[in-house]
Amino acid sequence: MELIDNAQVRKFHFQGNVQQTLAGADQGLKTFEVWRLSLAPGAETPAFQYQGEVAALTMQGAGRVVVDGQPVDLRPDTTLVIPAGASRRIVNTGAAELVRLLIRQQVPA
Repeated sequence: MELIDNAQVRKFHFQGNVQQTLAGADQGLKTFEVWRLSLAPGAETPAFQYQGEVAALTMQGAGRVVVDGQPVDLRPDTTLVIPAGASRRIVNTGAAELVRLLIRQQVPA
């Protein structure tokens, strides 16, 4: 068991997001990871794919994600389930930071 102080977790920039890996392999997890991502107002990510399944909870802000060509509006207290290998691109369409919590399947490197 490990209690993590999320405020102390290192932040880094990745594909337009400020990202923190809150829990993952470093904490002994073998099948999934938990990430916190924030995207500034007006910012967007490039299109990208991840080979594992992802559940993304929108915690704050508003945005739009295009998953395999289909647009979905993001708003607080909603969860988007993204299948493995799906292409996606995210845009913050709101005036506030877009904050998402991702639970994603670990895949072999």
